Amino acid sequence: MQTLKEEIRSRIRKAALAEFNKEGYVKASMRNIAGAAGVAIGNVYRYYKNKDELFDELVQPVYEKYEANMAEMRQKINFSYRNDTPDVLKYYSKIESTLIDLFKTFTAEMTIVFNRSEGTRYEHAKPDLIKLSHSVIESMILKARENERLTDYETALARMLSTSLVEGLCLILRDNEEGETYNKLVDQLLNIYSAGLNSVIKQMEASWGDRTE
Repeated sequence: MQTLKEEIRSRIRKAALAEFNKEGYVKASMRNIAGAAGVAIGNVYRYYKNKDELFDELVQPVYEKYEANMAEMRQKINFSYRNDTPDVLKYYSKIESTLIDLFKTFTAEMTIVFNRSEGTRYEHAKPDLIKLSHSVIESMILKARENERLTDYETALARMLSTSLVEGLCLILRDNEEGETYNKLVDQLLNIYSAGLNSVIKQMEASWGDRTE
C-alpha cells in the first residue's frame, strides 16, 4: 500500500512539474494536474491541501539550495567592499559555477523559479540575481579603475551586463528542454559573456593606466 501511495505521489509531482513549467503558478490548474497524473482530483487533495503546498514541495528544496549559495556570495561581496584588494573575479566565477550546477541539475525547477513563479514568494529570485550580478560587475569595474565611484556610463554598463546575463539564462531555460543542447547553450552563453566582460575590464585597466602615466 505504501509503495502505491508513493507511486501516486510521484505521478502527481511529475504532472505538477510539467503544468507549472508550462502555465506558471497563477494559471496552473489542479484539475489539469490530476488529469495528467491519471488520478481523481479529490485524490490529489488527499496528498496536497492546495496548489501552494504542491508548488512549495516541488520548488522549495531547490530554491533553498539557490538561496544558500547566493547568501554565501553576498557575504563575500560585502566583505570585498571592505578590503582594498578584493578578488571579485574569483567570486564571480564561483557564482557562475554554482548557478550553472543548479541550472543543469534542476532544470525544470529552476525554470519555474525564474520564469514561472509570479504570484509566489519566489518571484523575486530573478531580480535578486540581477542585483547580485550587478554588484559583482560594479566591484570589478571599481577595482580595474582604482576609484571609489562609477561614472554614469559605467553604472549603466554594469546594469546592462548583469541584466543581459540573467535574461539570457532565463531565455535558455524557457525555450529548451534539459539535455545536451540545453547544456551547450548555457556553456556557450557563459563563455561569450565571460570573454566580453574580461575584455571590458582589460580596456578599463588600460585606459586607467594611460591616464595615470
